[in-house]
Amino acid sequence: MNSLNGMTAIVTGSAQGMGKGIALGLAQRGVNVALCDVKSDVLEATRTEIESRTGQKIVAHALDITDETKVKVFIADVIRELGHIDILVNNAGIHPLRPIEEIEGAEWDLVFNVNVKAHFLLAKEVIPGMRARTFGRIINISSEAGKNGGTVAALHYAASKGAVLAFTRNLAQQVGADGITVNAICPGRIQTAMSGAVSPKENQKFIDNSITKSLGLPEDVAYAVCYLAGREASFVTAETMNVNGGTLRD
Repeated sequence: MNSLNGMTAIVTGSAQGMGKGIALGLAQRGVNVALCDVKSDVLEATRTEIESRTGQKIVAHALDITDETKVKVFIADVIRELGHIDILVNNAGIHPLRPIEEIEGAEWDLVFNVNVKAHFLLAKEVIPGMRARTFGRIINISSEAGKNGGTVAALHYAASKGAVLAFTRNLAQQVGADGITVNAICPGRIQTAMSGAVSPKENQKFIDNSITKSLGLPEDVAYAVCYLAGREASFVTAETMNVNGGTLRD
């Protein structure tokens, strides 16, 4: 059963790490994917790799997703390139690891702009087309830190990921009658550059606290995204799915 075949998706923050894994997972199931990321130096290589591995149409745009004007242009370009947008995966996020004493106001604003405001800007632009087709899937990547405050998570990061959960629940209420579902995923510690930014000792704490005794992989999150993006998940909305190896049991 592959209800994703023939769909189109946007995955933000998809040049590498978890976003790349999500984009690849979708493309492997027959989805044409628009990648976007500020990391223009690796974005094209990722586009080429996913396209060659899957045979799907993959487009890539270097983009600051906190810029409303650029987001509007980006969405228009993707619609022109791929025809329409069925799935939006708001994955991009930043996590400067600093204690409260070292966080400046400008950095706080930047974290919320990337981790929350960009979700709003992209969702606002794709929803009209989804409403017109009475189908859409919006999947927001939050974090375990958005629920429990995190282990090594910085204050602005944890707060922004909590905001993503409230954003998800409210938006789901506004668009559910139009055939659009809105869900969130809370990953635990995934083997990406973000987890590599903390010490092996800190990662070991996560492993020791997990049921699986391991870190997660990007494809673990991709599997969850693919389920929520499919037609089979039409009755699942305003939900938060934990993908964390059992470190947060709620």
